[in-house]
Amino acid sequence: MVDYNITQEWTPGKMVELSTELEKPSPFYFGYDIKEHFLKELSKHEIDKIFFFCEQNMFGLYGEELFHELNSEYKCLLEMVPPGEKSKYFSVLEQVCETLVTEGVSKKSLLIAFGGGTVGNIVGLVAGLIYRGIHFVEVSTTMTGITDSTLSNKQAVNGLSGKNHFGLYHSPLFIWADTKYLKTEPPFSKRCGIIEGIKNGFIAEPTFLDYLEKTLNPQLDFSQQQLTDLAYKIILSKLEILKKDPTEKHYGIILEYGHTFGHGLEWLLKGKLSHGEAVSYGMKIVAELGQELGFMSQEDVDLHHHFIDDKLGFNNPWPEHVTTDLLMKAMIADNKKTGDELRFVMLEKIGQCYNPEGDYLMTVDNKTVEKVLDNYIKKATGKVALATA
Repeated sequence: MVDYNITQEWTPGKMVELSTELEKPSPFYFGYDIKEHFLKELSKHEIDKIFFFCEQNMFGLYGEELFHELNSEYKCLLEMVPPGEKSKYFSVLEQVCETLVTEGVSKKSLLIAFGGGTVGNIVGLVAGLIYRGIHFVEVSTTMTGITDSTLSNKQAVNGLSGKNHFGLYHSPLFIWADTKYLKTEPPFSKRCGIIEGIKNGFIAEPTFLDYLEKTLNPQLDFSQQQLTDLAYKIILSKLEILKKDPTEKHYGIILEYGHTFGHGLEWLLKGKLSHGEAVSYGMKIVAELGQELGFMSQEDVDLHHHFIDDKLGFNNPWPEHVTTDLLMKAMIADNKKTGDELRFVMLEKIGQCYNPEGDYLMTVDNKTVEKVLDNYIKKATGKVALATA
């Protein structure tokens, strides 16, 4: 059990090694300003060449320095990828795979994903597919990547009808989490990672919510020490869940709390809504669904709004033109669909998920979901939103 009240001192260069808790776990290196250790870790492995993947903006901020250091020791090729969700499609996947084969990628080559979660996704999937699997390393530069997406080893691209429909599990050689890269991350982007930590508190770690109550502020006004310690605590809150089910296929599915609504919103907004903000809406809606079904109290629903709206500052207006009808259609195509009806991760109480069907997902009839959505959107916009815009 983690004591979230213990504060670590994070001096520059201090590095800790964690585990992703898989059967064959990937080392997870974490700290602040730990770049000096990176080449040392690479030297432990036989590498013929490195393919360095990065978005243009992040390359200018931090990637170029690391790329040139790598290039002084290895044959290192730079590969730019489109920003955000634009990279998560088969056309980009095919182009990257063919480019690497043309440039002589081998089983001894290493792919480095430097950037956010979408860069990690496309590179991880490419690494899993080429020659049935080659090595890659994730160097995450966002709060979401450092505290959430790199721990899951889920690599996927989007399809024509939904998010993350096509993918596989492929573990990196190791994960590199340096919170120095978070210094220039915009507050909105930081919120996208912190929301997943709040989710971890709601589903399994209520003592973590006590820590967040004392730590969070809507301006995200943190020193580097505070930001690094917050990231570390969010990681620990997820690892406590992954220890019980690192595959996220049984108990670990609780990490999808709020994601059925969230992924539907993401898909409808086509990249205009971040994953974190979509999940923030999804968590509030599913809390109200739990109240409608008799599991959640008004106090518990209010607690969702307190942490998400007030403590984190995720309180933007409801996305324009998103109606109940449109969101229902998007959710029905969601990648977690296991039948004709919608299924959700639901809370039985704060810190414990409901498990009536043995797999931590609960089937809810469409009419009930429509009713809750309609009421939520009506409150958020001041108008009835059932009809398709």
